Amino acid sequence: MSTRRKWWFIAAAVAIAAAAIFAFRRSGSPTSLRRDPPAPDSLLNIPLDRTIEARKEFVRAYRVADRVHSGPLFEAFLPRIGANGIRDGIKTVYPACHDEAHELGKLIFSRLQDVGASLESCADACASGCMHGVLMQFFTNGSMASMDGQAHQHSAQLTTADIAGRIPTFCDNQAMTSMYSPGDCAHGVGHAVMFLSKYDIPAGISLCERFQSYALRYYCATGAYMEYRLVRTPTDYPVHGGLYPCDSAPYPAACFRYVMTNTLRWLDSNGGKLETLERQCATLKGKYRLGCFHGIGNALVGKIALGQLTVANACGFGSRDDQTVCVEGAMERLGKFTPTVAAERCAPLTDWRREVCQAAASRKMYDMTKSFAMYQR
Repeated sequence: MSTRRKWWFIAAAVAIAAAAIFAFRRSGSPTSLRRDPPAPDSLLNIPLDRTIEARKEFVRAYRVADRVHSGPLFEAFLPRIGANGIRDGIKTVYPACHDEAHELGKLIFSRLQDVGASLESCADACASGCMHGVLMQFFTNGSMASMDGQAHQHSAQLTTADIAGRIPTFCDNQAMTSMYSPGDCAHGVGHAVMFLSKYDIPAGISLCERFQSYALRYYCATGAYMEYRLVRTPTDYPVHGGLYPCDSAPYPAACFRYVMTNTLRWLDSNGGKLETLERQCATLKGKYRLGCFHGIGNALVGKIALGQLTVANACGFGSRDDQTVCVEGAMERLGKFTPTVAAERCAPLTDWRREVCQAAASRKMYDMTKSFAMYQR
């Protein structure tokens, strides 16, 4: 063997031995050459071309799964299709998704343990639904380091006192302000505190009261009641009545805004009429009455958007104030998600309601400067 070839074989042997030693050190086993598991964040954005078949499998499984409690299914598919694949799958099955993305947000934060990175991974999926899940998991199982990009350092878990102390400035954090408005953030916190409070209304709302401005307290209450709505089933109605708990709860407009969607669904399935519900609202007094009509507007936004119901017909009952809060309930939401459709639905109005409709559609949801004169605690 020539000297050159001998040295080539020696160099190759050394390279192979070095590679084997490196693999051994990484694996911790003399018989395993497996790679380290991928870093958590690498699971959250897997390229489409590597996941096409797995994505199809996920969609098939998700169509027959529990749409709101799909955490185990998401966890099983996360390493295969990433959070981006799960996001796309949710929207494929439920295009108007929101509640469905809560479990994804919880899963993402449980992996990353960092609020900012988790929000980036959510990519504002499902009308902030993923963000709400992140905050629910953060406030329930997060750490004091989770807002500061130090997620993997050992840190004390948040206590109820920690949470109460952080709420006043939580929505000032750059991780939130870079992606969400203060009102939208407060709404997400509302979801989290109601979840944390195990759906006890006084306990959840008391945490919302930690915000310094009335607007943020109100928007926090909207998130808390929206989260509460998820666990309230139609079987409650024969026991408590269709207006429970909003006819006696704090921030009744925030409460009716979301609980009314269940009430109307139950009414439709039982052959009831909208006029019956409107007359029930009219029996209430003051802020409860206004809140009730506001809830009707928000609950009917889908029918208004589809052209099944006009704004005039949806919000034509009661006093001028009743009609105003009803129009705002529908059009602030419609303006946020489909501004072109909102403008089309306002156009046929020919009286004072047209100006209210257009202003609400332009203002959208979570506006910090709107008047809360008709949205009292």
